[in-house]
Amino acid sequence: MDLNVRSYNNKEQLLFPPSIGDYLSKDHLAWVIDEVIEQLDLECLYKKVPSIGNPSYHPKMMLKLLFYGYTTSNFSSRKIQKALETDVAFIFLSGMQKPDFRTISDFRKNNLKELSNIFVQIVRLCRELGIVQLGHIALDSTVIKASCHREQFYDEERLVEEERKLHTKIQELLERAEKTDTREDGLYGTDLRGDELPKDLRSSQDRLRKIQQAKKKLEEERLKEINLTDTDATFQRLKEGIVKPGYRAEVSVDEKSQVIIACDITNRRTDYDELIPLVEQTEKNLPDIKAKESVILSADSGYSSMERLKELESKEYIDAYIPDAKYQGKERGKRIDEDSPFHKNRFLYNIEKDVYICPDNKELSFKRRRKEKSGAMCSRYMCHESKACQYFGICTNNPRGREISIYDNRDVFYNMRQKLDTLEGKAIYCKRKIIVEPVFGNIKHNLRFREFLLRGIAKTKAEFTLIAIAHNIKKIAKFLRKQAIFRLPREDLIPLIAA
Repeated sequence: MDLNVRSYNNKEQLLFPPSIGDYLSKDHLAWVIDEVIEQLDLECLYKKVPSIGNPSYHPKMMLKLLFYGYTTSNFSSRKIQKALETDVAFIFLSGMQKPDFRTISDFRKNNLKELSNIFVQIVRLCRELGIVQLGHIALDSTVIKASCHREQFYDEERLVEEERKLHTKIQELLERAEKTDTREDGLYGTDLRGDELPKDLRSSQDRLRKIQQAKKKLEEERLKEINLTDTDATFQRLKEGIVKPGYRAEVSVDEKSQVIIACDITNRRTDYDELIPLVEQTEKNLPDIKAKESVILSADSGYSSMERLKELESKEYIDAYIPDAKYQGKERGKRIDEDSPFHKNRFLYNIEKDVYICPDNKELSFKRRRKEKSGAMCSRYMCHESKACQYFGICTNNPRGREISIYDNRDVFYNMRQKLDTLEGKAIYCKRKIIVEPVFGNIKHNLRFREFLLRGIAKTKAEFTLIAIAHNIKKIAKFLRKQAIFRLPREDLIPLIAA
């Protein structure tokens, strides 16, 4: 039958087959990943290739598969293996080679530390391409679920009880095994020696060992509770008030194209201790930032503490816009304790007598110096006339008297508030959301990365670094498409980005 159709024969053999890449569009993401990795210095991976034994898969090829997997939400090594048979982009990047899922998984697992070096090179590549401007940098964090369940959190009492139960169970299993020694063939099978540990006993002993290790870590680190599946994971509170086991993903993002220029993972429940490390990592990744006359740095109140803001003042090139929690709460219409007529800010200091005078003209004398849990140093002042005061119950309910804490670096909060209250300060701080928050939207919604596959803080740091790399590579691809450039414009970038 003669049909008016195009010629079709999917079994036709080609004498001169085309390049696999010809099946991809010129601006396909796979081409960008191929070109980016060709520009990187991968000596950190090459030196780990064994010189004897069966030849290894090329690290360059394995890295391309991993990066393309993460940029297309194929995080599982099994999914990548399957795609190597069906997805043209994966087939192109692998050069038609087919490493199995275990090889892909082991490559990721064995090169966790090297990923941070590769991340830095890609950040510097973005800088060389002009995608990173370093005019305004914003910091933020988000909670990402750990690879564990909340039911696996144990406190000390529950660990002790579980340990006792396992000891009892193991003893019962040992006694049962001893009674069945005369029936070895029927119990263990003729192909075994007969002295192997029963499966139930092995699993109980493994769990007991895990319980004992968790108990030891609980005591050494003075934790209130610990998760048996992922001992580094902690309960993290989301903005919606939901609590789940996870980690906080910290990022430093450049304003121009929302490139992640620094990233980290922490299991702390607060962000203020991450301010300086994120800034220092940004400086390390892009050393030329220190040569700039001024760089705006914005972050929400979670990063604000007197000590960290004071430390930030030593970095003269940084123009910081970081509100404290009370200021931010008031800006959002919340009532705060500073609105009270008896807030300590309304007390006057008498430098000669070293006392504070309350609004009712009563003196609060110096009591002691104290270091808070946050590391902040403060002086405590106390009034001994509270019971007889007409404002007792309003000013304080403490029968021993009103006590106030005067922090050493409290001026940094008030100076920051004055800066944020200006029209320029408000305009600058308003940009923070549109710089950094879309990054987490891209990671969680577009890349669909909402839960870690790996466990432990070291491995989750490396996995989030992979996600940050995927995010940045997509930014490079977007930049090239806008410029109508389908190849990286320079051939000599390796010395620059690896420096």
